[in-house]
Amino acid sequence: MIQPTRRPSAAARAALLGLALAVGALAAARPANAATAVLAKTGTLYEVYPTTYGSVAETTDAALASQPVFALRVTPPGGKAETEIVSGTADKFDKFGESIEFEDVTQTVFVVYTRLQGFFSDVRVAIRRDGTWADGSFLPNPGYFISMNPHMVVGRQSYRDADSEGQPVQKSRSILSIVWWEETGLSQARYAALFIEDGALRVEDFRAYNLNELAGASGQTDRVGMPSSAYMWPSVQRDPDSNGGIVVSFANLFLKKQQVVRLGFPDDLPSLVPPANLAPSDRTSYARGHTPIGRGGAKYDIPTRIDLSFTTSVGMILSPSGIPTYYWQGVGSLVYLQGDNVAREPLTIPLRRDLSADRALAIIRDLSEKN
Repeated sequence: MIQPTRRPSAAARAALLGLALAVGALAAARPANAATAVLAKTGTLYEVYPTTYGSVAETTDAALASQPVFALRVTPPGGKAETEIVSGTADKFDKFGESIEFEDVTQTVFVVYTRLQGFFSDVRVAIRRDGTWADGSFLPNPGYFISMNPHMVVGRQSYRDADSEGQPVQKSRSILSIVWWEETGLSQARYAALFIEDGALRVEDFRAYNLNELAGASGQTDRVGMPSSAYMWPSVQRDPDSNGGIVVSFANLFLKKQQVVRLGFPDDLPSLVPPANLAPSDRTSYARGHTPIGRGGAKYDIPTRIDLSFTTSVGMILSPSGIPTYYWQGVGSLVYLQGDNVAREPLTIPLRRDLSADRALAIIRDLSEKN
């Protein structure tokens, strides 16, 4: 269950209004910074991209044909690409910040994006499995909110479970981790996880957490005097040194620091004490097995030198030691700033015909991995 955040003050609501107008500009600019393509182990390529309803499906309704949608393109190896509309996107609202992931065991496609509705924006999730779509908007806190900039990864965890007779059995599960930024009564990054266990999506256990709280440092947040581009872009990566865990980096505006936190989940479910009147083998007795465990990492200064227009998206790469490197598109260049020295001027890599943005990003990634 998602825990509500308190209703913002009149001043906070006025600030949210200004931010909402900027979000509208961001939607119109359509920054292409998200992970919009993913390759399955079978070699099938999955892509999500913005288009119009009429470009994907036939219709005689001119208004419907012009509606903005996201489309999923599926290209099998050596085969013909097929395209379909992502469920929940065939409406009049602006949508941006799309990202895609694929879970190989259950052959499930996940798409997350931001949808703008008037002065509000929410993070939406669409799930495609066995040719059937499901979608929802169950991530944001209720009330006045602006949620945006979602990112996600899928990881695998080995864990110990119990069979119907209570005997231990070793299994593995997939965990979809999502981070995003939310403006409500507080300004903070949030996290949610979706579990795929025994071939089933555990949607009933899906809940959201405030990352400040998971990091053990929460309270009243203050973004006064900070450019939004310096703090509104949380990041998530797989943690290769863990059992299915992740590393997240986000701005904690209570501490006024950029925090790096490693998150994982219990991997010995029978050892968890079930609630009263439930046997250890009962599914709901393992709710604690879906509760993230945070390990505090390094803290860095928030990169206030990243003072960009709201239409410029900021990416982040975390080094093996957890040092963030920020990057964004400049004029004819890719700009980057290393998180352990944010007082310095950002550096640039000029783009040429023989040095594309993708190649420049690979160079920055290589630099980050050496930290």
